[in-house]
Amino acid sequence: MELIILIPAVLCWIALGRNSARKALINVYLPVVLLLPAYFRLRFPHMPPITFADAAILPLALAMFRSEMGRWRLQWMDLWVVLLALVYGASEAINTQIANGGLALFAGITNMVLPYMAGKLLIEQDHGKGQPFRTALVRRFVVLLAAVGVVSIYDFLSGKNSWQAVFTKIIPSQPVLWPMQMRWGFGRIAGPYSHAILAGIVFLMGLIYCLWLRRTDPAWGSRRVFGGIPLAPRGVVLGAIVLGLLMTQSRGPWIGVGLALLFAVLVRMLPFPRATAVFLLLVAVLSVAGFAIGKAYTDSGMAGAKDEEQRNAAYRRELLGNYIPVVLARPMLGWGVVAYPAVDGKMSIDNEYLLTAVTHGLIGLGLFLAILGGSAARLFRMAARPLAPDDRALVFAHLAVLMGLAATITTVFLGEQALILCYLIVGWIHGLNPVVVGEQAALPFKFRRVLV
Repeated sequence: MELIILIPAVLCWIALGRNSARKALINVYLPVVLLLPAYFRLRFPHMPPITFADAAILPLALAMFRSEMGRWRLQWMDLWVVLLALVYGASEAINTQIANGGLALFAGITNMVLPYMAGKLLIEQDHGKGQPFRTALVRRFVVLLAAVGVVSIYDFLSGKNSWQAVFTKIIPSQPVLWPMQMRWGFGRIAGPYSHAILAGIVFLMGLIYCLWLRRTDPAWGSRRVFGGIPLAPRGVVLGAIVLGLLMTQSRGPWIGVGLALLFAVLVRMLPFPRATAVFLLLVAVLSVAGFAIGKAYTDSGMAGAKDEEQRNAAYRRELLGNYIPVVLARPMLGWGVVAYPAVDGKMSIDNEYLLTAVTHGLIGLGLFLAILGGSAARLFRMAARPLAPDDRALVFAHLAVLMGLAATITTVFLGEQALILCYLIVGWIHGLNPVVVGEQAALPFKFRRVLV
């Protein structure tokens, strides 16, 4: 039954035969990423395992190479993303086996490089009418995510994962390694995203882009489906996404959303340079206060924790002390995902920055920080210019998403669909060509070299 994992590939080929790669992106690839679990895999002999998302992205990638590469603009970010995928493969090959290195490289290409290319090539380019494809993509994104939120109400109340219940019957041969967690008497919804905190990251992204869509497209979803019900689709979608975020019961994404919305409010109220300065000052104050409170809360350690929440907080604090010596033992390319040692029984490293340093070394961590930091720097440079209102709002939305993501992954690894969406958004950021007020928008031409 694992062969059903190839269905997205068939659907993508059909979509490509009938329409453009952009249509295949929003009609096949995006629904597959947002609705189908990433922990079911198809493995042919001597071939890397393939997920639903891999099956969809591979035909899309061939179409992009065939018809879209003439639009490509060389940037430094292209190099950082490719190098990080190569480091993934190299660290595994050196620490375990050459074959494992090949598998890690394939995963890096399908989960990072190809989504990055799709984001850069497909979202902001014209699609025949002189308009970017961004609005159609965000509409599809938020509607699909709202559907996940609605279905997850049952998971929240029952403590069972609907996606696992369905797919374990369809593919019974593969064990599910992501059990449902409970908190405060309710299920922590994970949807198809494996873990509640990863689900929180996806809902964080969806919330920010839904707010952007509501602001830049006031007519979207404003028509009531039933005249006697005082609800428009736009309100239902926003409410379902907010509800989904709350039902994850994940404080990391909640904090990330709080920081993102704080930044959004400040840039609406103040000039951008002043808003940035105020935001950084508030973050510094909150960080100092949070550190003091967290230190007092976790001083007793895991052994003296009074409940599971305090134990989890102490666990994350102890991770740094446990694993920094491990990083220093192999600082360049790390230990690999498979071979890194479990220190004091702590096999789960719930911090993407620390996990990257352990598994892929300081080179991998440096590249990852360059990707996040380089994307944020590009957005800040854009925000300092007099952009058209819709473009300016999108720049701020991207910044808010990056800030929320960067804060949240201090509490969880970045994987599964959250990883794919992260690199799709990074590619989107580096494909932006915003309209500058008072200037003629730069016209793209083939193989323009832009070193940013």
